[in-house]
Amino acid sequence: MGRSGKRAATGATVPPASGRRAARRRPIGLAALRGFEAAARHLSFTLAADELHRTQSAISRQVAALEADVGQRLFVRKTRALALTAAGERLVRSTRQALSSLDRTVDEIRGLTSAPRVVLTTYPSFASLWLVPRLAAFQRAHPGIELRIDADGRRVNLEAEGVDIALRRCPPQEAAPDAVALSDEDVTPALSPELLNRFDGRLQSPADLLRLPLIEIDDDLPGDTAGTWARWFEFAGVEVEPDSNTPIMVVTFVDQSMQAAARGQGVVLARKPFREDMVAGGQLLMPFPEIRVPTGYSTYLIVSQSSRGRKAVGQLRAWLLEEFAQTPLRRS
Repeated sequence: MGRSGKRAATGATVPPASGRRAARRRPIGLAALRGFEAAARHLSFTLAADELHRTQSAISRQVAALEADVGQRLFVRKTRALALTAAGERLVRSTRQALSSLDRTVDEIRGLTSAPRVVLTTYPSFASLWLVPRLAAFQRAHPGIELRIDADGRRVNLEAEGVDIALRRCPPQEAAPDAVALSDEDVTPALSPELLNRFDGRLQSPADLLRLPLIEIDDDLPGDTAGTWARWFEFAGVEVEPDSNTPIMVVTFVDQSMQAAARGQGVVLARKPFREDMVAGGQLLMPFPEIRVPTGYSTYLIVSQSSRGRKAVGQLRAWLLEEFAQTPLRRS
């Protein structure tokens, strides 16, 4: 009888002739998968142990047992660091999706006695300027829904990380096939009434803006030049002299620029949809609202595939669509 892993006459299992350990067919333990996922996320057994309230040696044994079960090394163990192997990368993607789905189901079952939770991810400026000021209205309409806002700007994998909804800013060619376009972004000058009054209360042509302090954004998106003053003046047909003495204040984030403009510190190229509330509330004026430069970016709404059947997620999605359709956004 050949030594191919078939049973010999004694009934014992003979290992393959290659000498390679055969992967076990029994189910993988959930605890081992959680330990592996945490170690893969932190690339550290110690940090994984801290998160899961285990010892470092316990996590190490779990991973070693999992490697024996799958018949492949999952980590490359270096002197002071870990790195995932190709097999580890493949397994961690499936593990995260499975654990996320399992945890979500448990949360839904627990929802019989606790509030359903919806997790939304977006970027910081959108959260602070548009989303958070409106959330009180949603919570009044849906007091039984717990919202978690992730606004660190990272483009997360919705399925793998258990996120229900994403609001993303990107060019159309980078949008997911199932993304819903909410708003096409453009920029137009905006300033506070107080700043306008300091300069005689009138601006007759776009060139008059060169007499005022300007606020420039050192954008966090590389290559995004459509929202700069140089581009807007070119679009408006204004020739800017190289030795222009126009004062410019440079800030890092969109929300900083809008707040500085509302305080009268300069004129900002205000972006849609961020300017609507400040214009409607009288904090900012748009002296040349007809001169708008498209930036090539849009805001999109994406719902996780695994979350689409959840009532709470559907309610938040419907509310977001309704908010984007409100009159103040159309006016500006």
